[in-house]
Amino acid sequence: MYIVNPAPEQMSPELIAGLLESDTGSVGHFVDAGVMDPRIAAKMPGAKIAGTAITVRVTVPDSVIGHYALKFARQGYVLVVERGQDRKTACFGGTSSLAAAIAGLSGLIVDGAGNDIAEASEAGLPIWCDGVTPLTTKYRNLGGAVNVPISCGGVSVSPGDVIFADDNGVLVIPPSQLSYVVKEARIFKEREQEFRARIRANPHINFPELTGGLSIVESNLTEKGLGPKH
Repeated sequence: MYIVNPAPEQMSPELIAGLLESDTGSVGHFVDAGVMDPRIAAKMPGAKIAGTAITVRVTVPDSVIGHYALKFARQGYVLVVERGQDRKTACFGGTSSLAAAIAGLSGLIVDGAGNDIAEASEAGLPIWCDGVTPLTTKYRNLGGAVNVPISCGGVSVSPGDVIFADDNGVLVIPPSQLSYVVKEARIFKEREQEFRARIRANPHINFPELTGGLSIVESNLTEKGLGPKH
């Protein structure tokens, strides 16, 4: 059986651009949810993308629905694919990656294996997946779904969610939280730059004292009558 829903509305280009000023590691300092498992890793070092999720569920070794999803490929969208227990078969290869890149897709996130990574890189399609395999899916007409809630990297992804991915990993941000994340990411970046400037200006600075970690640990030791050990 096939399920196909309309493409979600894309998020504001200004907010997406604001998100790209940051990185996932910075955002990870003030969020706890929406973080994909680290096994979903970047295959093109240095790549960074942000965009609106188009979701695909294809848990069988079949290429049909994944290729069909490229009907929705446009600039600003990220294709996110749930593969279920099929971690040995790649549902996108060099030719489909080229088609996705030409259509303007920002990137591909797969909870499973990738294929023809060098060709995808040459085409300009960044990929995050949990491994690489020579085995590909075939046209078997076994069904699947597009633009439905899925699970990818241990995280729920709905069509229209914002995907933010770089060398650190992949984040899923609900549309309602995007403005907050962009704002907090800018604040964090400014504070981090100031903090690092202080460290560079004072090479002998006591780092845990600067962060507050020293007082937290030693006050706890004092309460227990242990005192700091030097």
